[in-house]
Amino acid sequence: MKLAAVIAIRYLLSKKSHNAINAITLVACCGIAIITAALIVMLSVYNGFESLVNNLCSNFDPELRIETRYGKTFTDSEELRSKIASVDAVADISAILEENILLSYGSHQLPAKMLGVDDAFALTTAIDSIVVAGEYKLKDDVADYCVLGAGIAAQLGAGSSFVRPITAYCPIRSGKVNLLNPEEAFTEGLIYCSGIFLVNQAEYDDNICITSLTFAQAMLNDSTQVSAYQIRINDPKNIGTAKQNLEKILGQDFIIKTRYQQQEESYRIMQIEKWITFLIVIFILLIASFNLIGSLSMLIIDKEEEIATLHNLGANNSLIRKIFAIEGLLISGVGAMAGIIIGVVLCLIQEHFEVIGLGGNSNAYIIDAYPVVLQWTDVLWSAISVFVIGILATIYPIRVLRTQSHT
Repeated sequence: MKLAAVIAIRYLLSKKSHNAINAITLVACCGIAIITAALIVMLSVYNGFESLVNNLCSNFDPELRIETRYGKTFTDSEELRSKIASVDAVADISAILEENILLSYGSHQLPAKMLGVDDAFALTTAIDSIVVAGEYKLKDDVADYCVLGAGIAAQLGAGSSFVRPITAYCPIRSGKVNLLNPEEAFTEGLIYCSGIFLVNQAEYDDNICITSLTFAQAMLNDSTQVSAYQIRINDPKNIGTAKQNLEKILGQDFIIKTRYQQQEESYRIMQIEKWITFLIVIFILLIASFNLIGSLSMLIIDKEEEIATLHNLGANNSLIRKIFAIEGLLISGVGAMAGIIIGVVLCLIQEHFEVIGLGGNSNAYIIDAYPVVLQWTDVLWSAISVFVIGILATIYPIRVLRTQSHT
């Protein structure tokens, strides 16, 4: 094996009789390097966007969310709150009530999701940090208020002022619809826009209207029902333990979700996109590996005299095949190593210096440059993929060599 490696290294570095062989070898090596670097950069950019989405969602989604397994709502009770509070890791509990409503402001009407929250909502989320206009205010002695997503506010034409109220219509859950007077099937309420929040996700900005829990319960004519509890944990490291303890205490009637589980579909889609792109780049690498096949095939032809000499000196077919197998792995290995270095360096430069911007109007984006998060597991998977393809690319030339050696 040592002798085969020495001869393979010598073949790689020595001058060939035809310059075309050197050119094809260089092209194969560079192609593998470029695609390996592209793999690492692509995966790191996806990681960056995933981290960005996670940070944005963390400002609105609670660390843990408790929902009923059956139906849309459950009864808010001190007994249930006491059970939840008995878990040491639980710091704050907030009750919320969700319902689809219709908002009307001037000549504009828009469906939205009403999110009725209590005073502890600001403790279980970072809502204050994402209010970009006005203030976070839901109720006082005079009127009820709401905080709108930026998309809803723009479509309604409502600003963070108290001059004109927004009319909210909520369907009555019980009773029949009077076809002669369908308005009787809706509860009507007036709320003033006190602020506008921006998460930079359409799911929130174009859909959510935050108001007080008492206003939401009044719209639904029920002062005891809530849709979920939002939980803040005293230490993020204790989330897993707190979730397990809550599941034991609450039993099968409730579902406890982490932030990831609350946005499971979004994360799943992002992961699918990431690995589909990975497979596409791998397919390009497979095509580029034909350069490696061509390089090895031409090298075998170029070294026919040396192969005959090695046979005369006593080398068997196994040794000859090992020489050119190692030769192919050296070409792909050098290319992969160069690509890993290039990819890692490019990612680190972008991550720390933000060289490549998003372009266009910088005010249109929440970030100025492409987000990049380098994960060494992605580097490892890229290296393994290139190594496997390098092995596959050497099989055909070695099989041809074996056939020729018997003739």
